[in-house]
Parts: sequence; C-alpha cells; structure tokens
Amino acid sequence: MMLAIRKAEFKDFQTIINIMKESTSPDEVRGFVPPEGISPKFLEELEEELNRSDPSVIVAEREKIPVGFAYYSCKSNFIEIEEVDVVKEHQGQGIGRVLIQHIEKIAKEKGIKRLVAGTSINKEGKPWKAYCFWIRMGFEDTGKRIQGLHGLKYVKFVKQFQT
Repeated sequence: MMLAIRKAEFKDFQTIINIMKESTSPDEVRGFVPPEGISPKFLEELEEELNRSDPSVIVAEREKIPVGFAYYSCKSNFIEIEEVDVVKEHQGQGIGRVLIQHIEKIAKEKGIKRLVAGTSINKEGKPWKAYCFWIRMGFEDTGKRIQGLHGLKYVKFVKQFQT
C-alpha cells in the first residue's frame, strides 16, 4: 500500500490529536503520560503551528487515511523533532521511518546537517518505546538526562549527516 506524506493544515488538528490517542495503549502510557493526558501546552503549540502559513507538521496517509504525523521545528543549525506518532495498528510498517526520512530531506534542502529528538524514561528507569526507534533511525543517545515533570527524565538524541 502506498504511503503519502503531505504538509498538515489547520483542519488536521483534531485528526492529529486522534492519531496521538490511537498510537498507544493504556498499559504502555502508564508512568509516562501526565495525569491530564496530552499536555495542554503541547496542544496550544501544535494549534499555533498549524495556524502558520507553512507549518512544520507532516501527515502520513495510507489510501487517503491519516495514519501518522511528525511535528518538527527548524532552528538555525538543526531541526528538532518534537513528536512522531503512528496509529497503533499501523506501527512496525515503516511509517515512522518514512516520516523521519522526509524530515531529513527537508533538513538537507535547508543545508542543515543535524537532527535532534528526544524521549522519556519513567520513574522506574524504563525508557519509552521510542528509545529503540530513535536508535534504529541512526540517532545517538547523547547521554543527557533532563529532569522533567511527574518524575520523568528526558533523553536527548542527535543524528549528524552530510547534506
């Protein structure tokens, strides 16, 4: 089945929220998600981004049905990947990889040679499932652990490449 990647539009806001909700099971998120679920601050930032004329959000569609998305921000000398989510039933099919490859292409077009991403580790020291995803995508764990809310620690990843 063909996968299409397109720029998100403001009308995709609720679809993106649905993808986020459908990307995990209650058991997976236990110990990782704040009590309120999706952070209101994140939703506010996402809404602002989608209101821009050229949002840094892409959507993956299979047969015109949105199955994943990625939200990134372009800094002066790197791109930070803020969020990547794929609907649970479509995980493990290469959709996340295609989203990251699309962001790499954008970086190369802009002459940017570094991508930055992150994930979390819960209070028990267990990394979120995205930890292995970032490693498979060629990112390196920087070793930095940033204390976050609700007992979580955040892990920073970096990927350098040639443009």
